[in-house]
Amino acid sequence: MQTNQKKSELQNRTTQVSKYIVILWHGQEQVVIFPFEARHADIFNYVRQECGDVQAVGAGFYISEREAFWCGGESDTLNLQSRAQDRELIRAFLSSPDRRLWDLTAMAQEAQASQVTT
Repeated sequence: MQTNQKKSELQNRTTQVSKYIVILWHGQEQVVIFPFEARHADIFNYVRQECGDVQAVGAGFYISEREAFWCGGESDTLNLQSRAQDRELIRAFLSSPDRRLWDLTAMAQEAQASQVTT
């Protein structure tokens, strides 16, 4: 019985790759995460319009699952690499109660859900 349940869980599991940018804002580094489909440069331009004086210092991709975490890669549109310290910044961000302000992935999901119900 447990073996069948584990097989079912693995078959139903989907890996979601998301993107991130680390910005320097008010002297502190802040992670912004967003859906894979969006371009790094477009999101950074949006953040810059909303927040003013920000600088992008790192960018890439991440996968976060219950059993595994990975981040790396680079942003071609921003010409930025992921950095070694991004891993811990993203992990801290994902466990933060304040993440909603910078989690554009959650915002996109909420927007899609509201369109479905209206």
